[in-house]
Amino acid sequence: MTPFPVDRYLVPEQPIALPAGFAPVRQRLTAGLPQRIELGAGVHAVLVLPTGLAQQWLDTEPLAVVSTSADDLAARPVPGVPSLPRLVARTPLRLVVRRGTQILGSVPLAVGLRRVCAAGAAPPGPSGGAAAVELMILDWHLAAGTVRGSGDYGSHVSLGWRRADQAVDDFGPPPINVFVSRRRPPAQRIESEQGQAYLRYSYLLDKKLRRVIR
Repeated sequence: MTPFPVDRYLVPEQPIALPAGFAPVRQRLTAGLPQRIELGAGVHAVLVLPTGLAQQWLDTEPLAVVSTSADDLAARPVPGVPSLPRLVARTPLRLVVRRGTQILGSVPLAVGLRRVCAAGAAPPGPSGGAAAVELMILDWHLAAGTVRGSGDYGSHVSLGWRRADQAVDDFGPPPINVFVSRRRPPAQRIESEQGQAYLRYSYLLDKKLRRVIR
């Protein structure tokens, strides 16, 4: 059977781009893990890898890939087609967002993931930092040597962040009060025919019940 030419229907790959208002941050991981990443406004993130293992990283080649964003962008196997088994599960690499010693949230590393980390109703700290920030993960590469300790093994992480505790500058029109809407001419109202039928049915049923009670 001749394969169907689907190449012209495939969506072209688009690079992950930061939305407007996000500040880009790219840091080389040369100090081992955990490693602190300064964001701004008194907020920082700590890159951690909670595995509970030690001997495994000592026996692994320093340049061996532990986690990379390329896995998120790689093509997935076709269902029903046999493929090589995956030997290890996804590495639980994540960013712990903090303001001082206060933890605002935790963000797992996934390409394109956006997450808001907020401190709830807690007041700002002495540094005047933001009470809420939003992070977006772009890409990363983590080698085994970085997990073991300091050194340049080509590891890095790229992300974007913005303050998320401020109101927007653009506002839409407020909703029309329901009592005002009812007084508008029928041509200027949007009403559901199904809803009107239900109201008429309820009115007739109520009227019939009143006659029965009397």
